[in-house]
Amino acid sequence: MALLPLMVAAQKISPVYKDKNAPVEKRIDDLLKRMTLEEKILQTNQWTYGKNANANNIEASKKAVRPEIGSLIYRSINPVYRNDIMRKAMEESRLGIPVLMGFDVIHGYRTVYPIPLAQACSWNRNLVTQACAVAAKESRLSGVDWTFSPMIDVARDARWGRVAEGYGEDSYANAEFSVASVKGYQGKKLSDSFSIAACLKHYIGYSLSEGGRDYRYADVSAQTMWETFMPPYEAGVKAGAATLMSGFNDISGTPASANYYTLTQILKQRWKHDGFVVSDWGSVENLIPQGFAKDKKDATLKSFMAGVEMDMVDNV
Repeated sequence: MALLPLMVAAQKISPVYKDKNAPVEKRIDDLLKRMTLEEKILQTNQWTYGKNANANNIEASKKAVRPEIGSLIYRSINPVYRNDIMRKAMEESRLGIPVLMGFDVIHGYRTVYPIPLAQACSWNRNLVTQACAVAAKESRLSGVDWTFSPMIDVARDARWGRVAEGYGEDSYANAEFSVASVKGYQGKKLSDSFSIAACLKHYIGYSLSEGGRDYRYADVSAQTMWETFMPPYEAGVKAGAATLMSGFNDISGTPASANYYTLTQILKQRWKHDGFVVSDWGSVENLIPQGFAKDKKDATLKSFMAGVEMDMVDNV
């Protein structure tokens, strides 16, 4: 009986969610029970840590960012900078939840490779996997946990400037390189020292933006959706991609970032994706000018209920 007070005290000091030896699901369940609504909301938000990693701006940036934030877009190759951010999250928040650091690692991080469009010309999937693995290692050593890559939008309109970021105009090629890059970034498992999470983007039909202009309407028929745009995403999901990014675009009347059919019925229910969806930069707030939401609160509700689980930067 004398040990009972010590056991109770130990439990208070080391909750289940901080026990590295406990099963992941039990840790998650324990953490969620402890979180307030505000803490949960902050975990679904991604912000930037200032406009850049200039040493003169870091202190001002630190004060502006809540330590409970779920994710930050990381703009540095200096792990000391990451540690400063993480220390604030771990020591100044009630629960000490680490911050997920994301960045656009598109064709290399410190070692720069040919753009994805050029990589596809090689038709060397193994080489792409190797390049992504090196990029993942360099990213992880610099403080990045998560890349917003690969972009697997099948692009056939040369006016759309982002063609360089994808693997061309063929659906099959995009599917093959989707799998190759996911394997490279994520390795055998995400808990490995040099693995980072991949993000399939921009789900879905983004490259059909009218006139090749971002934020514009996209006329996507069901046949085009399934024959051309879905295969690369389905292949990436089946390869284990941890996350997806919802696009800016309107899909024949329903925006991608508020589309229950694509985000929940297809992605979660049909394909059984168990990761999460992050919105593209500002695409939740963009539901307002798209005429789909009346204000920020309405945009938030419609996006979240459709299946977007993290809001990138627009702070709604």
